[in-house]
Amino acid sequence: MFINMSGDYQNNLPDPEVVARAAAEAPAPRVLEDYNQAIEILRDKKFTFREIAEWLNKKFNIQADHNSVWRAYTKHMDDYGAHLEARADEELERDEAIETAQCNGASEAVSHTPVQVIESAVKTAPPSKVKRKRQRRQ
Repeated sequence: MFINMSGDYQNNLPDPEVVARAAAEAPAPRVLEDYNQAIEILRDKKFTFREIAEWLNKKFNIQADHNSVWRAYTKHMDDYGAHLEARADEELERDEAIETAQCNGASEAVSHTPVQVIESAVKTAPPSKVKRKRQRRQ
């Protein structure tokens, strides 16, 4: 299928000055950064970025996810400050998840110490298939 792109096509386009005037009169869209004061208040109250995104959506129908809230909040920070905020948020989410699990009775005391490997088990373990294939090639 061939579309004829003749000079008539360009004549049907609006005058660029009309488009420019319409653009100048158009209201600027709200961006998430416009709500940084609210985001800061909620962060001070220990809201996670995920909870802030949910709060903005439920209360004011502002479409945001936790990543966009974090980006807006940390936009004027240096990389290290933004990193610290991300780490603090991860710790908040982890602590809340542990607390929720404990309240629901789904959590048991788990040791975070690494399990020691028993040397005899390592020495007597049968070789893997890959290791056996390598041994055959030699």
